[in-house]
Amino acid sequence: MISLLGRLFLRHETDERAVRQGYGMICGGVGIFLNLVLSAFKIVLGVLIGSLAIQADGFNNLADAGSSLVSLGGFLLSGKKPDTDHPFGHGRAEYLSALIIAFFILLMGVELIKSSLSSLIARTPAPAFTLASLAVLLCSIAVKLYMAYYNTRYGKKFASSSLLATAKDSLFDCLTSGAVILSMGLTRFLHWNADPWCSLAVSLIILYGGYGTAKDTVDLLLGKRADGALLKAIANTVTAHEGILGVHDLIVHDYGPGRKMITLHAEVDEKADMLSTHDLIDNIEWELNRKYGCISTIHMDPIAVNNPETDAAKELVLSILGEIDQRITVHDFRLVRGQTHTNLVFDISAPFEVRLSDGELKALLTQRIKAKNEAYVPVITVDRR
Repeated sequence: MISLLGRLFLRHETDERAVRQGYGMICGGVGIFLNLVLSAFKIVLGVLIGSLAIQADGFNNLADAGSSLVSLGGFLLSGKKPDTDHPFGHGRAEYLSALIIAFFILLMGVELIKSSLSSLIARTPAPAFTLASLAVLLCSIAVKLYMAYYNTRYGKKFASSSLLATAKDSLFDCLTSGAVILSMGLTRFLHWNADPWCSLAVSLIILYGGYGTAKDTVDLLLGKRADGALLKAIANTVTAHEGILGVHDLIVHDYGPGRKMITLHAEVDEKADMLSTHDLIDNIEWELNRKYGCISTIHMDPIAVNNPETDAAKELVLSILGEIDQRITVHDFRLVRGQTHTNLVFDISAPFEVRLSDGELKALLTQRIKAKNEAYVPVITVDRR
């Protein structure tokens, strides 16, 4: 259905962002329609047969319709072009819409817990088992599986956090409808009113799904570290060029789907021609832009190559760092000789998992370097990764 609607309404569209926004709106619109239909059937059926669990499932679908509406709004806002106040665009609006969806999920979970506990305390009579209710719930599972399929497909295709959040919510809905069917079976064959207990289980499942969605979205808004495979691929793309000796301080800045910026430092031979090296850096930036669909900025770091004195000093520092923590690396290493001492100017990159503070790392490394050579004066900058 989604592919058909896409071909129908977007067949003349060539702009990639417009296509992405169009499919997001189609997914959201179809989601609103399907959830409203499911919600109406379940709420009416739940009232008729007196099933709190079916009513809870119906209200959950109603909340899902609101979630799809928020997702649609997020796509509309995120598709706006950059302006003076938002030079990097409005892509993070989609993350905000995913966060609002998570809020709806959590709110519904809390309300259902309250209803379930009230039913348990009041000892509400068990609902009647009907083939109509079973048919509605089985159809609901089929529809929700379809929604999970197309939201996952287009969420991955367009790197959409809100569509992926909606897909996850649809899968949890399948579990909730399954739990309602289970409660009906237990009531029918064991003569035990499992309806409020299954309603409570549904509520906990909904809360768990809402928590996961909220956590994933908050991570993106706070600035989650880029995927390790992506960072490695970018580094390999840069170092594949002759003349690039190494890469460090590689950061991927995420301003929303399709709006990423890459910044990094590329090490080059200090004796290389400046103009030709600058041209090389420009070409690499263009390649990154084309390959990863982003803006890239590369800082050129000239380093000493085949200098025995500098290489020996660097090897000394590396051996000491290996004793402290083998995960710590060195870059921007320079040796500046003076009449009374020699400055070792360099940066170290330490993982956040290294428990020593920046000051403790500097002090420990300085102490061990000077123990090896009193003439060395370390000038150290600590980066965290």
